[in-house]
Amino acid sequence: MPLKTKHKILLASFAFRLVQMTRNLLGKPMQGTFKRNTFNWQLDLREVIDFMIYISGGFESYLSRFIRLNVREGDVVMDIGANIGAHTLTMGQSVGSKGRAYAVEATDYAYQKLNTNVSLNPKIAPQITAIHCVLQANTADASDLPDIGNAIHSSWPFQSTDERHPSHHGVLKSLGIADRSTLDQLVEREQITQLDLVKIDVDGHEWDVLSGGASTFQQLRPVILMELATDYNESEHARGFKSIHRFLTDLNYTFYDFKGKALPTKPQALAATIPPGSSRNVVALPNASRSIQYL
Repeated sequence: MPLKTKHKILLASFAFRLVQMTRNLLGKPMQGTFKRNTFNWQLDLREVIDFMIYISGGFESYLSRFIRLNVREGDVVMDIGANIGAHTLTMGQSVGSKGRAYAVEATDYAYQKLNTNVSLNPKIAPQITAIHCVLQANTADASDLPDIGNAIHSSWPFQSTDERHPSHHGVLKSLGIADRSTLDQLVEREQITQLDLVKIDVDGHEWDVLSGGASTFQQLRPVILMELATDYNESEHARGFKSIHRFLTDLNYTFYDFKGKALPTKPQALAATIPPGSSRNVVALPNASRSIQYL
């Protein structure tokens, strides 16, 4: 059973306190450049994602392993909700010199860190395109777009006085001068005609990404690695879990776990595998998908 996000952070916080105490005793800062699993990283160890890379070599390491197994030389892939590049660098390395990894990040805070981490790895940097963009829902009427203001969640500090999201416990960061477009518009602008795999981790904005990319998913048929959470939006809400599930199943996508087990096809049954306050990453495969290696 997946752990709740707050429990994951609590467990990590014990290790954080030990590292913080040790580095303080040694006179070492909590920020710096580190090498982990062949990549160079600029990390702030006071942040959960950065800290997990520091102590374990990666964030959601099983997802990185899946990417390494299934992204091939010459592939075109996209990391939506790239944050600091925890999976972008793996994608960029895996596609090789003949492929391309697009990293889409909405907040200025994470986008700047993403660019830094890409630039620290010059051998793979030419294979990565970082894009500062908020992906919006597809709607003919701009007034129907959800009002997200000028900030979304992209930071998970261990210690903060800022108000946290009630479910995933992130704190808000400014969008800065991020472009705003649908995924279909971005794909057209970047002249993407091949898309083999897409990772989506956008903490409640999944519907916006998916609905704004209907043509992309219908025509290019990428494998989707996606975080699902039933309580980011109310289930019956237009942007909620049922709409997300219906959108993908209507496009003939089927949900699997990372070991290759088919997940329930009914939205209620699939939702029941995700406890309140938790989330799970799934593999969504289109019909006639290429062969997949599972963990």
